[in-house]
Amino acid sequence: MINVAGVTFRAIRLRARTTLLRWHVGSVDPPTHAGQIPPDAASAVNWPNEGLAGVVAVFNGGFKVAAHAGGSMVDGVTLSPMVPGDMTLAIDAAGHWKMGVWAPGFPGAHFHPIALRQNLGPMVANGRPTAAALSSNEYIWGDPLKNSPHQPRSALGVDARGNLIYVATMWGISPTFMARALVAAGAVEGMELDINPYWPVVGASFRVLHAPGTYPVQIPYSEHNPSMFNTGWERDFFVALAEPNSWSCQWTSRGLGHLTGVAQPQPLREVCARAAPVTPSAG
Repeated sequence: MINVAGVTFRAIRLRARTTLLRWHVGSVDPPTHAGQIPPDAASAVNWPNEGLAGVVAVFNGGFKVAAHAGGSMVDGVTLSPMVPGDMTLAIDAAGHWKMGVWAPGFPGAHFHPIALRQNLGPMVANGRPTAAALSSNEYIWGDPLKNSPHQPRSALGVDARGNLIYVATMWGISPTFMARALVAAGAVEGMELDINPYWPVVGASFRVLHAPGTYPVQIPYSEHNPSMFNTGWERDFFVALAEPNSWSCQWTSRGLGHLTGVAQPQPLREVCARAAPVTPSAG
């Protein structure tokens, strides 16, 4: 827990070297056609696949598609068009992530995403809250419940080492407070996720889960138990997995071919680098 001017936030850091990330579509939102999304990105943790690596955390995604807060893509299927200028989280076949503004040059020529998720503009940039996050017009950061801009909020950031940071609170706060909490947690860039009491949900485990289990680390006073992600949830969410203990091995999936609108499943497989051959020497 971190404290920002008397408000407590749950903060979870996912280390870039020891964890990987997957993005899942909800059973209701983003809207899809029946059978369009493979199990690896469907509305529940894909235990036969993701359980191989082991789940360490689950957490909520962004706004509904109807909010027009940005686009998304998974397994080669574009669920809503990408919006220039919106903050974007890109995830590649190895579960590595990259965060930045959707524009020419992002996510880079050598980063090949299998999933993209946008949610409004930047909330933190260069280690500081953006002008938009400090704006007196708090309604640009989502449609608040009962027109009160002080709502429970969640957000996602990346620190200077490339680690991913999730931050959320069930206190009623402004967007500015959310941006300040991201910075306090170490984020150098960040984006808002979902808001309002019903939607911020996070769970983390003290051990790697290879089958459905409990998540003892949660947001205090959250309206949901994150175990619901084990069996299915109506909104999109993220799953964090553990990398192998061996530094020469990692989990990865096949990646995407051309974007044809037809899903390209991304089952995980473990890939290990071969040891360098030893050259005999006289002595």
